[in-house]
Amino acid sequence: MKKGIFLAPTIFEYSDPANIVELAKLTEEAGWDGFFICDHLLLDPEGMLALPDPSIVLGAIAAVTRRVLIGSMVTPFSRRRPWKLAKEFASLDQLSNGRLRIGVGLGGMDQEFSNFGEEPNKKVLAKKTDEGLAIMKELHTGEVVNFDGEMYQIKDARLLPRPVQRPRVPVWVAAMLPAKPGQRRAARWDGIMPHVMPANLDETQDISDLDMRPLFSPSPEQIREVIEFTSALRDTDDPFEVVVSGVSHGLDRDAVRSKLQSYQEAGTTWWLEWPECGKPGTLAQVREQIQAGPPGA
Repeated sequence: MKKGIFLAPTIFEYSDPANIVELAKLTEEAGWDGFFICDHLLLDPEGMLALPDPSIVLGAIAAVTRRVLIGSMVTPFSRRRPWKLAKEFASLDQLSNGRLRIGVGLGGMDQEFSNFGEEPNKKVLAKKTDEGLAIMKELHTGEVVNFDGEMYQIKDARLLPRPVQRPRVPVWVAAMLPAKPGQRRAARWDGIMPHVMPANLDETQDISDLDMRPLFSPSPEQIREVIEFTSALRDTDDPFEVVVSGVSHGLDRDAVRSKLQSYQEAGTTWWLEWPECGKPGTLAQVREQIQAGPPGA
């Protein structure tokens, strides 16, 4: 089971791109396998929390690292033009020499759409996501693409250069449990990052003061259920990553070993340690946590 850092949300000190780039460098130096950041426009309804642009930050990270896998967890295809994303991701894959992973989600915050005059309806976002992924896949072949969808149309379009990775950059899809649509979408791609939607959480509420980490993390039993469900839908034996974000920091050595072992036995292939970066004044402690190296090592 590989181990990475999941930096989310990128607010307070983490809205400074220089701080994120520093943490990514420390992550590689300390022996972690990956470094991933979130992708948001507005985390709070009034937009008072500063957030950096993830594509710009990932470009800087790609330029100063050599080994760790990188990516956003997750990018809502539904609030960006898919051809622009295809170009960004191709450039990031080139700059990182094939170390990019594309995390995909519908977009969880209504205000990131409605505040800009766009439709936050999940059915609309799902259609945009599926068409956007299909368009990106074709554009990354380097061939001429024609596409006539419900949401998007393309005529005689070609984007070069291609990404480094072949046949394409791996796509990991976010899925909010216990719902099935995200799991079905993930089964068509290369991996899944399941989260749990707390029953008492309103998607439109301000979550800036909540510790979302324990609320969103799935259990090993839920991971087994996800793998059973997605495996039945897949028509290929290609590798399928199961990416779990959670917290092991602060537990004693035996507890960490037991926790990670339970996830690995359930079928988890990536453990993303989720530092407590949703509060101000935590940069020093997150830096120390990363420098301590992967849990269970």
